[in-house]
Amino acid sequence: MCMNYVEAVYEKYRSLSVQSCCRMYRYDGDFLIVMNDNLEIFYLTETAREMMACITDKIKIDDLYQKIITEYDVDPLTLKSDLLDFIKEMQWKKVVSLNKS
Repeated sequence: MCMNYVEAVYEKYRSLSVQSCCRMYRYDGDFLIVMNDNLEIFYLTETAREMMACITDKIKIDDLYQKIITEYDVDPLTLKSDLLDFIKEMQWKKVVSLNKS
């Protein structure tokens, strides 16, 4: 079976651990406000807030995926794509970091 791009990327990342590295965070209604070490502030939507809530300690990307897929009715490939996009964006914003573990 031929693997598509999202599946191939996910396979490379699944064993990495993602960890929150934001300086501060605060809940404000439907938003989560986070601040990185550069004192930049970001407003995260409800979906991003839910993903960040799952990243309490170091958690493997595959464990995070499993946690979300069991709680929500979502297409597995769509979740993998959204999860990878979310982690990439949060890395650029210096709100999460990835580590081998």
